[in-house]
Amino acid sequence: QVVTLSAYRASLAEYLRARMAAIAPNLTALVGELVGARLISHAGSLMSLAKAPASTIQILGAEKALFRALKTRHATPKYGLIYHASLVGQAPQKLKGKISRVLAAKCALSARVDALADDPPDDGEDHDDAAV
Repeated sequence: QVVTLSAYRASLAEYLRARMAAIAPNLTALVGELVGARLISHAGSLMSLAKAPASTIQILGAEKALFRALKTRHATPKYGLIYHASLVGQAPQKLKGKISRVLAAKCALSARVDALADDPPDDGEDHDDAAV
């Protein structure tokens, strides 16, 4: 039973990797498949994530802590789901907030590119953009 669950988990991981590479390749390259999928899921869609400002993306997933902090007049959270990205996790403790802020800004840009850009050819060659 453990072996079948392990194989099922591996197949789900491969499915997620393939779907995220097709739907949001820039976001996936920045934060990884799992964190990117969680951000999209929490926002509702890739288009909703693209419309969100970087400050919202930074604390996405920490709404409960945010509203509790606002209610009690304490410090607001510095990161939500983005904390699980490897860039934030590997950073020293005193730099995690700054890295989270910059990473959220880059995530906002990459989500906008993934959601709004036309699919360019992936063959690595230069093409004439006569339609532009």
